[in-house]
Amino acid sequence: MPWTTSKGFSVPATGSLAGTWGADSSTPTANSSNALNEGVIQLLDQALGQTTTLSLSASNVTLTQAQTQTGMLRCAGTLTANVALSPDAGVLFTGVYCWENITTGSFTVTVTNSAGSVVLPQSRRGLMWIDTTNGPRIIATAGTTAGDPIPVGTVMLFYQNAAPTGWTISSSLNDYALKIVSSAGGVTAGSVNYSTLFARTATDSHTLTTSEIPSHSHTSSAQILVIAAGAGNTVWAPGGSLVTSSTGGGGGHTHDIDMRVKTASVILAEKA
Repeated sequence: MPWTTSKGFSVPATGSLAGTWGADSSTPTANSSNALNEGVIQLLDQALGQTTTLSLSASNVTLTQAQTQTGMLRCAGTLTANVALSPDAGVLFTGVYCWENITTGSFTVTVTNSAGSVVLPQSRRGLMWIDTTNGPRIIATAGTTAGDPIPVGTVMLFYQNAAPTGWTISSSLNDYALKIVSSAGGVTAGSVNYSTLFARTATDSHTLTTSEIPSHSHTSSAQILVIAAGAGNTVWAPGGSLVTSSTGGGGGHTHDIDMRVKTASVILAEKA
């Protein structure tokens, strides 16, 4: 008698099992019962409405056919090591599954088969699709207690005019620039507004002080007329130094600069 290739449901041949609805196996599993109740209806009920709860710690888990025939894989317990979930030899483990990872401990839960693997994020629930060509992969996630996978209090940037539904605009930071760091975010620094700095078209005015002027001197010579007693005794003789006249008003000066960089305004909003 054949069975379906993905979930192992019975496929009775035309005209066979006449009047056979009841059980023909005390423990029905895939490929174990041809009766309609056991081989099809019971397996559908398990796939649509039953949960496999796994208490995890440090050991990998080999899933049985009975465990993979339920619609929900629920991972609980305190992890002390990374744990992998994989089907036992010959066990059918394909199609769509609900999953929930409510474990604690800083380790991972991975679902794996011969074609690949996927990590089930902690404190999340969702849907995954499993096949033997591409392996397990998550197709949807949500929080374990709410439909939104983004935790309350999360702060994000939005390139739009107003905060989206479910978010509250944060007004504590305004006219700031962004600084990318490798750790320790959420710290502010500086005192000049972004718009003030990047609206400038000249440097600050500055007046040179004496110490900032390069060392230099000015030379000058003079002669004086000496008139001695007696005719013909008029001569020019070296005189003293002269002080040149001063010029300049001691004003400051600036240098042209254009800081008007192109910007795209974003808002900061917090998940309510």
